[in-house]
Amino acid sequence: MIIIFICILLHFPIALLSGDDNFQWQIGEELTYKVKWSFIRLGTLRLQVVDTLTIDNTFVYHIKLFIDSNPSIFFVNMHSVYESFIDDKFRLNLFLSDEEIDNVTYKTEYRFNYVDSLIHINMTDVNDPTKTIVRDDTINETILDGTTMIYYARSNVVSTKSDTITSFFESKRGKVIINFKGKHSKIKISALQSPMETYYLDGVVQMKGVAGLTGPFKGWFALDEKRPPLKAELKVFIGHVKVELEDWKNWNPQIIEIQK
Repeated sequence: MIIIFICILLHFPIALLSGDDNFQWQIGEELTYKVKWSFIRLGTLRLQVVDTLTIDNTFVYHIKLFIDSNPSIFFVNMHSVYESFIDDKFRLNLFLSDEEIDNVTYKTEYRFNYVDSLIHINMTDVNDPTKTIVRDDTINETILDGTTMIYYARSNVVSTKSDTITSFFESKRGKVIINFKGKHSKIKISALQSPMETYYLDGVVQMKGVAGLTGPFKGWFALDEKRPPLKAELKVFIGHVKVELEDWKNWNPQIIEIQK
């Protein structure tokens, strides 16, 4: 049975995702978003493209996602940092996070070995470093975490297609459908004085991700070559929320008018 499984993997190699060649990464880019449920501010999301480096002879981008809930909201308490190291084909090479299992918080490291079709997982108890969980999972497809999916969407939002992508959160995998519309839609965000033309997409998360993210979503991205997300509508454990860009570094907003 093992030999048959290996043969299947060899004949069906891991498919590579691709993006638009005109998409431009920006080292040092930092995007800050407010998250609101109705008129209540739930918290803040912050995305950083920290730097580039080489892992196992692969050039990767180091990205951090910071999630911080509003300290004045008693029913939400979340302060998390996720680190993703991805190549230019949107493959995760390394993913770092904190995860809770049976009320124990672990520092978790996922190392993706595409040659052997394995994910090496190493979990260390933050309060007792002698307590560890080490295991390998098989991988026969490209798997994206939530952060990587944002950059994949930025690269592909100019397209007209539907993708079904495998994502994971805390070792659980599920499907995410993204419908790239390749069309423009004008929106207004409070951080900019004028409305902006954007690329629009929507889709469905068929799993539970960070903060209980699941179900339908919508997103609007700037038209320029960096295409940062400007606004999103999502469903999380508390209900439907709106995410909106409120601050940025190393991005220059361009008001682009589309000729009708």
